[in-house]
Amino acid sequence: MIEDLIGGTLPFLPSKKTIAAKKKLSLLRKQEWFRTAYGMEIPYNNRIKEFIVSFDLEYLLNDTNEIRLFRQRLDELLKEERLS
Repeated sequence: MIEDLIGGTLPFLPSKKTIAAKKKLSLLRKQEWFRTAYGMEIPYNNRIKEFIVSFDLEYLLNDTNEIRLFRQRLDELLKEERLS
């Protein structure tokens, strides 16, 4: 009985990568430039999640050039995924 309960909930537990992506996306949504360019609901698929997790947001948010690079790459990814 307990094994069935545990086994049934495991597929619904978020991975560490998903949790990290949600935290980073939350930080991005606090940025005016992000809200303006991408709205509050950016499409959220695995490639976008992996892309967001790959960036060090603390460094990114303190460097204008890094923000520009991030935006360029995100725009390219959204076009590839046909989401923008």
